[in-house]
Parts: sequence; structure tokens; C-alpha cells
Amino acid sequence: MASQDTEDVRSNDLEQGCLTPDQRSSAAKVGGGAFCACLLAFIIVICVSIKRVGPEEQLIFITTMGKTTKDGPFTEIVWPHQRWEKRSATRLGPREYAVVKNSKSGEMRHEEGPMLLFLGAWDDYHKVQVKDKVVLQKQEFMRLVDSLSGSERVVVGPITFVPAPLEQSSKGIERAVVVGKENSVLVRSKSTGVKRVVLEEGVFTPEPYEEVLETRDALLLGPKQFAILKDQLTGVFRNEEGPQLLKLQAYDELKEVKSKVVLEKGEYQRLVDARNGAERILSGPVTFVPLPSESAVAGTQNSVFLNAETAVLVLNKTTGQQQLITENGVFTPRSYEHVVEVRTKIRLLPHEAIVVRDTDGATTVHSAGDAFFLPPYSSVLEMEWSSYARPGNQAKVAVNKIDLRARKMFFAYEVRTSDNVKLSLEGTIFWQVKSVTTMVQMTADPEGDVWHHAGSALIQAVSKSTLDQFMSGFSNITAEAFTAQALDGFYDERGVELKSLELTRFDCVDPTTSAILQQIIQETTNRINQLQAQESENEVAAAKMRADIRLEMQRKELIEAQAENARLEAEMVGQSDGTKLVQRAATFITGLNEAVPLVENRLELYKLHEQLKSRNIDTANLAGGTAKLFLTPSDVNLRLDMAKEGGNEL
Repeated sequence: MASQDTEDVRSNDLEQGCLTPDQRSSAAKVGGGAFCACLLAFIIVICVSIKRVGPEEQLIFITTMGKTTKDGPFTEIVWPHQRWEKRSATRLGPREYAVVKNSKSGEMRHEEGPMLLFLGAWDDYHKVQVKDKVVLQKQEFMRLVDSLSGSERVVVGPITFVPAPLEQSSKGIERAVVVGKENSVLVRSKSTGVKRVVLEEGVFTPEPYEEVLETRDALLLGPKQFAILKDQLTGVFRNEEGPQLLKLQAYDELKEVKSKVVLEKGEYQRLVDARNGAERILSGPVTFVPLPSESAVAGTQNSVFLNAETAVLVLNKTTGQQQLITENGVFTPRSYEHVVEVRTKIRLLPHEAIVVRDTDGATTVHSAGDAFFLPPYSSVLEMEWSSYARPGNQAKVAVNKIDLRARKMFFAYEVRTSDNVKLSLEGTIFWQVKSVTTMVQMTADPEGDVWHHAGSALIQAVSKSTLDQFMSGFSNITAEAFTAQALDGFYDERGVELKSLELTRFDCVDPTTSAILQQIIQETTNRINQLQAQESENEVAAAKMRADIRLEMQRKELIEAQAENARLEAEMVGQSDGTKLVQRAATFITGLNEAVPLVENRLELYKLHEQLKSRNIDTANLAGGTAKLFLTPSDVNLRLDMAKEGGNEL
């Protein structure tokens, strides 16, 4: 190894110009002599052994005692028997550092720049690594872990640094968290496992052995909101009400964000604490946040508005007692009080009755227009009565209000007469409840009792008569059956009264007998039809005669009306002419007031005027036609007298 190093050094010296070519030539010429040869060899050895080391180089001398270094620049003779090694120095910039390993101890170290790095004698030159220093800006940090001891430190920027040789960073450069009003940081200590929340505003950098689990944004809760939180250490729930900017604590877990409960007037909530079962009532108007362990199973409920027609039945769970609240107004139950039902006042018409039974079984009858609330622990007695609303159709109906008016039901019985004719009877039974108390005590189905007892009495009555007797007098038979059963005390014992028993239809069950009866009925019907037809013909003839009489009477009335109309017409014409004559006479007589003062004279003159006018008309008529004039002696005398009086001649 030493000879090789020496040859390297010599070759280096020759390359650097220790012996010039002329010298080598002179040495060769002198090589003829031994001395000259030895001298030349010594000179060559000296020239070859001269070492010139630059400012960035060093020599490492290896001896049996160890290694030593000598940094340049220098020039020195290194004898061939010496072992040495030449190394170049490493130039490190301001932002660089070198990782150096001591091959003897195995230790590593970092050398920071800026510098010209000369390695130590035992430093491994071939394993030197030059790296950039770590530059941390503001709000940056690096977590360094010593791989030998596991110790940890955190370097916070702004800084430029060189990590220790055994320090490593698994995550590299990390960003610090800026904590403001709207966020927080959840941190856990690796040494204790304890979590904490950083709420202080500013730049947060974790301490050694701390890790950032998460950055939490603050939760903005409005005025009508609240948050349900759970402590993960204790398991305890709590509520945080708004309005606020909520930042969770280290072990808080956000379960849910809900709206606050808003209760209006007339509303309430029943809150039950799941921890101890305690109960409380909150009624509106109010806005509230229930406790975390409280829940309203029934939600928001409406209060009960009580008036004269409504009441509320309340059960107190602490005492187990029921209470009927009838006070008017808004009723909201208290804690441990539950509304069983809202009861309406029972109002009975004058013809209705109702039976109320208490817990002891005692009954109370309400009737004749009573109005009452059903008391606690009481119930309306409900009975099942047979219903015969339709013939041949029996059913059970629930009855809680008893009608005190007369009731009607249909019946259909099959009976046999004394001559063994089977008949089917249909009709109606009218009955009425007289005493509700007696009825309730004696029977549970008064309608069925009446139906069966009336049927039994009717069957017995029919069985005592023949078919002929029944057909000719079934009304009397029915009346006898009604009278017989009305007096036997059966209905009085049950508080009811039988009003009437009416038979509306009967048929023979046997087809042969029914056919015979049909023939009899047919013959009777034909006879009745013939009588009806004859009566119809007689009525038609009588109607025709009455119509003719009315026609003649109408003709008579027509003639009389025509004659009366003619008379009235002539009378009207005469009245008109008379009116004209009166007017002319009045005009004539009035016009002679001055010439003839006396009214009698003026009247005589008017008469004469009219007589002359009449004669002129008669004369004109005679002259113009073929008419003949017949004059009686009296007419002649009259004219003569008038001629004499007038002083004229005929």
C-alpha cells in the first residue's frame, strides 16, 4: 500500500516538474558510473519525495501509532517509507453542511458552512455528504427525533439550522396553525396521552412530544339554536345555547345541533329526565333549551280549552287518582299529571235517558233533559238490544242512550190454527220504556223480551181459532191477544209498556192451502172488479148527463147575456141622443132670453120648432120613397090643433 502511494506521489511529482527533461538526460549520461548512479537515484528520490500541498488539500500520514493530518498549503519531503494519503478539502457554502463519519469510532457529526472543511485523520472521506441546511420560514416548524435516544425537539422558524447527525424528521417541514376567533387546535401529548385545546389567538407551534390531531372550526350557533355535546372522558352530555361562537373542548364530541323549543301560548311540553325519571312541564309562550338528559316523548302538545261544554279527566301518577277538571279556561297539566281524555258534557233530550255505573257497580239514571259530565271512575252503561228494524232480520245493537218514546219493531211468526193450518204472520209491535231503573235491574234486552212475549201471546190466540174464524176476524183475535198479554204483568216487571200489536200480513205456509186461498181471493177480487166496473159505467153516464145540463145552462146564460148587452147598447144610444136633444133645447131656449123673456113662451116656440122639423123630415121621406103614410084621427086632430096654434095652413 505504501509503495503504491509512493509511486503515485512520484508520478505526481514528475507531472508537477520536479525533474526537467534536461536533468533526466544528464542523469542518464552520468549513469555510467555507480556513484553517479547512486547520486542520481538519491536526487530522483528527493525530487520525487517533495510534496507540494495546495490551500484546499491535506495530507494524511499513516503510521503504526495512528493517523495524522496536515492541512495545506505547504511543501514537504515525504520519504518513501512513509505511508500517506492526499485529500482535497470540501468547500461548504453558507447554506450547506457536511455529514462526516468517523471510521474509527463510527460516530457522525455535522460540519456547518460557510467553511473549507478539512476532515480529521479518521474521517471517512468517501462517505462525506454535503446537504443543504434546513430553512424554516415564519409559521413553519420541524419536528426532529433522535434515532438513538428517541428524544424529540421542535425547531420553529424563521431560522436556518443544521439538525443533529442522528436527528430525523418523518414529516419534514410542517406548517404552524394560526389560531383565530373562529378556530382552535386539538393537541395530544405523546408522553401522557392527554389532549388539550389551544384557544389562544396567534400562531401555534406544538411542543415536543405533542401532535396536532385536528384543527377545529368554531361552530356558529344562532339565537334559536343549541348544540348537544358529550364529554368523552365522563360520558356526560351538556347543552350549549346560542347565540355564540362555540369552540369545543379537548374531549367534547358534537352530537347534534338543534333548534330551541319554541312554545306558543296554549302549548306545552312534558320533559322527562332519563337519569332519574324526574318530570317537569314547560308551558308557552317561552323559548327554552331542554337539559341534555331530558326528552319530550309526546312532543309539543296543546293545552285544553275548557268551557261550559267540555271538561278534562286528569290522572295524577304520584297518587294514581283521577280528577275531573271543569273550571273554564286554559288547562295545562302539572308535572306527573296526564290528560286521560277530554269529556264533553252529556246533554239528554226530554225523551232520552242514560244509565251511569260507578266502580262499585251502583247505577244512576239521568233523564228528562239532564246535562252533566261523566264523573271519574264512572262509565255509561252500554247494553246490547235485539234489533227488529226489518222483518225477519234480527241483530244485536249497542245501546247507551235509551229512547223513552214509543218504539216500533217488526215481527214475523209462524202459527197454526186449531184446524192445523200453518200460517205466516207479519206485523208491527209498538212498545215504550216506562221505568229505566226497573228495566236495567230486570233485563238486558227489553226489545227481545217484548218481541218474544208478544209472539207467544199471538201464537196462543191464533191456535184457538180455525182458519175461517181467523180470516173473518183476525183483527179481533189480535186485539184479544194484545189485551191478554198487557194484563199479565210481564211488561210491568221489566219497566216497559206494550202500546199496540198490529197484524199487517198473513200467508199460508202450505202451498195447497195457499192455492185455495188464492182462488178464493181471486173470485172475491173478480166480483169486486165487476162491481167496480158497473159503478164506473154508472158514474160515466151520470157525468155525461151532468155535462149536458151544464151545457144547456151555459147556453141560457149566453142568450141572457146577449139580450142584456143589446139592451145596454140601445140604452146607451138613447142616452146619447137624449143628451144631444137636451143640449140643442138648452141652446135654443137660452138664445131667446132677450127676445122672449118668458120661459113658457120660449118652451112653446121650441116645441113648435121641433114639430116642424119632424114634419119636414117625414115629408122628405114620403117624397123621396114609396112609403105610405097612415094617419089616425087623433094624429089629424093633433096636427090641426098645432096648425091652428101656429097660425099656418096645411
